[in-house]
Amino acid sequence: MIDRAIEDLMALLPIEGPPAGEGRVADHLRGALIEIGVPEADMHVDQAQEQSEYGGDTGNLIVRMDGNRGGQRLMFSTHMDTVPDAVGCIPRLDRENNRIVNDAEGRALGGDNRTSCAVLLHLARALVEKGGDHQPITLVFFIQEEVGLVGARGMDLSMLGDSLPEMCFNLDGGRSDVGVTAVIGTERFTIEVTGIASHAGQPGGGVSAAIIAAQALAEIEQGGWQSVIDQPDGKGSANVGIVRGGQGTNVVMPSMHILAEARSHDPAFRKKIIDTWKAAFVRSAEGFHNERGENGTVTFGPGPTYEAFALDDDAPVVQRYLSGVKACGMDPKTVSNDGGMDANWIVTHGIPTVTFGAGQRDVHTSDEWIALEDFAAACRLVTQLAEVV
Repeated sequence: MIDRAIEDLMALLPIEGPPAGEGRVADHLRGALIEIGVPEADMHVDQAQEQSEYGGDTGNLIVRMDGNRGGQRLMFSTHMDTVPDAVGCIPRLDRENNRIVNDAEGRALGGDNRTSCAVLLHLARALVEKGGDHQPITLVFFIQEEVGLVGARGMDLSMLGDSLPEMCFNLDGGRSDVGVTAVIGTERFTIEVTGIASHAGQPGGGVSAAIIAAQALAEIEQGGWQSVIDQPDGKGSANVGIVRGGQGTNVVMPSMHILAEARSHDPAFRKKIIDTWKAAFVRSAEGFHNERGENGTVTFGPGPTYEAFALDDDAPVVQRYLSGVKACGMDPKTVSNDGGMDANWIVTHGIPTVTFGAGQRDVHTSDEWIALEDFAAACRLVTQLAEVV
């Protein structure tokens, strides 16, 4: 069956599916599931895109495969979207080196997370072949993970089954024998810097939003509150991701929009990071005046946020994961992760979740490739965890 799973993956990789544009991916997955033998009535699409800051052309795809064995409901999940740089990828199967590479120069491959979509198709195929002899299982394909776990945040829990799943196995990452049981919390925030417009030939009447932002960011950097943050009272990170502003070279920049984020396992310290940024921007705005004594202003706004979590080693979902990995002949380990993943919101919804990988390498870069050995291991592991081996 692994060759068929590789075929599924090769078919999925070229399909365009950036955040808020996953409709074609969802259509392909529904078609593949129908071909596998999953009744169309067992597939549901929620309206998670309606609560998204980005809109979108589809919601989360939720597939209920209830079986007839009874017992606790399990959930397996992944996300459909890829980073925009993956649009236009040209995947090539490199059998000699047991990998999939990308022949589109300068593009990402989209293994994050089409590898895991193909793994869940593999699991669906194994469940159908069991003829219903399995416990209740729900598969979820999320939208908009790459822009703040937005699909997982808005998941319609009522569609998951007659009862909330007891546990979830989320696929996202490189190796299947490395389980993520703790994930950092992240808060994205907007900074609206308002200056005063003036003709660049008479700049004394203006206050540049760019200069306000530059001064504030320089202070933040010098104080150790940008990039890796290691302060006496906490650790975390912060980053400016998007900056937009200006009307032309002949106008003193009147406004600037900034999207940034702060990360920490400690919610209180994450708040301190943002408060430190706010104070620096306010000081900078108040410190620049035009010739009439007027100064700019700064407004901070909220963006997508998700909280940290940490599962105990004796949690049932962790123990099931560890046992499954060992049964597949691998040596498991559990780790903490400093990048957000859908598991943050799944846990918040009340479903304990372990995340493991399916072969991704050098994700989000033009050097991205897929390790087929790890992809095959993930296929084996999901069937082991679902007890359909």
